[in-house]
Amino acid sequence: MQYTLDSFTEWSTSPNGASEETLDHRLEMFVEVLQAQAGGPRGYRLRRIILTNFWLYGLQEFEIPHGRLFLAGENASGKSTVLTAALPLALDGDLRPNRLDTFGGRERHIEYYVLGGTESATPYSHERRTSYIALEFEWCDPDNPPFAAELRQRWENGELERTRFLTIGISLAGNINASDRIRPLRFLITDGSRLGYDLHTVYETGSKHDRRAFDHARFKQQLEGHGIICDTQTEYERQVSRYLFGFEDVKDFQKLINLLLVLRRPNLSSELSFSKVHEYLKQSLRKISGETTSHVIGTIERIDTIQAEKERIQEAYSAAERLHTSQQNLALSRAQLAPASLPAHNWQRIACKIAWRGCAKTCSRQKMSAGEQKKLYKRCRQNSTR
Repeated sequence: MQYTLDSFTEWSTSPNGASEETLDHRLEMFVEVLQAQAGGPRGYRLRRIILTNFWLYGLQEFEIPHGRLFLAGENASGKSTVLTAALPLALDGDLRPNRLDTFGGRERHIEYYVLGGTESATPYSHERRTSYIALEFEWCDPDNPPFAAELRQRWENGELERTRFLTIGISLAGNINASDRIRPLRFLITDGSRLGYDLHTVYETGSKHDRRAFDHARFKQQLEGHGIICDTQTEYERQVSRYLFGFEDVKDFQKLINLLLVLRRPNLSSELSFSKVHEYLKQSLRKISGETTSHVIGTIERIDTIQAEKERIQEAYSAAERLHTSQQNLALSRAQLAPASLPAHNWQRIACKIAWRGCAKTCSRQKMSAGEQKKLYKRCRQNSTR
């Protein structure tokens, strides 16, 4: 059966009583229909945010059909936490406190999101816990291949499903009794496999409805052959920059992250000033190379030269036209005053000579080229024989 947006309108107005399984199926269909709608950003679109044991989320997926997501909820319901997980935590893997706080403060540490704490409005605690934050992107440009060379090769070979999805993420192993309370594991899934479908962050323990997150060792085994494990935050940043954005210089990726952090601030509108807007624009716009600048300047100068030459030629033609008209009128006046006995063809010859002399003087005065002179003489000849 082919579903449309009208189908979901009918479902929303139908009587309640549908089973949970039916509702889940309808939601999946709704996401697929939205994803298939025309338009939306091309290239990579954020398709899912996947959280496992992060803050108060046990196992939570946020579907983002068409590359867009709107979150609404009460204060302390977790909206900012989802935003923190997606940006910048999973995007660049940086765990510093000022990157986690949407206001840019240093009070909130990554330990709080993994092991908990009692200092917030939502206190909780864990002695040991493994968390996962992952961002799944879908390639949505059927006419062009993905950025990374290996994905481009697969795309050109027709292996489109293996290039459709790209997942990046970070796993955080927390232990309150260890010297390093949080141990990060940063990864990319580059062969099109999907978390929750082909690979998993949790496993069944055997007890009813009991699932546990994979530890790092088992997750690495599962990920083998499907992607990349990054040993450092710098390496992760470089790989995400290359695979997701196609940046040749990782500094461009870092500038992008800094601008996204600015846009993420809840009080951005009250902080803006002309100097800050100027600074943000400087950061966001790429520096133009000297070669490009020279090329543009040269092009503008050539355009100015051509325009000046065009105006000079137009002025010369206008002057020649006025002179020719005057010379022709003078010749006709002289012919009318001459003795009537002179044959008519002689007067025509005299007028022609006067017109030609006027043309020659014009050409000499305006310093016209041979081609321009030829055109002007032809024009004088035509007018003088009318």
